[in-house]
Amino acid sequence: MNGTEILTALQTGAVAAQMGTAFVACDESAASPVHRVALVMAETAMMRSISGRPARGVVNRFTELDTEPDRPAVPAYPYAYDAGKTLDAAARSRGESGYGAFRAGQGAARTRPIRAACLMTLLSEELRNAATPHNR
Repeated sequence: MNGTEILTALQTGAVAAQMGTAFVACDESAASPVHRVALVMAETAMMRSISGRPARGVVNRFTELDTEPDRPAVPAYPYAYDAGKTLDAAARSRGESGYGAFRAGQGAARTRPIRAACLMTLLSEELRNAATPHNR
């Protein structure tokens, strides 16, 4: 997420911009190091494997289960999420990090690993610059 994307959202009628993923890489985030690395290097897709409902997340071994042709229906939340956390913990105990339920927006690869206050200042400056007529 950057200021130009925020401006685009506002110009298309939104009253705000959803920026949750932008803050996952921030220093203050409780996201695991594996999650932070996955964001920067990741492809994202819509999937149901995390919660049983459509959500965008980082494509990995866990979410690829969504593409299995004979997979059973994903149980309702919180069962799918809890089972996924258990699977991820078991996989990590064996050195495998590809089973995390890493939710992420479309622009996950553009996250910036800086302090949240710095990110807010930067986004504000970018939005102001993008909205200035000479920059359009």
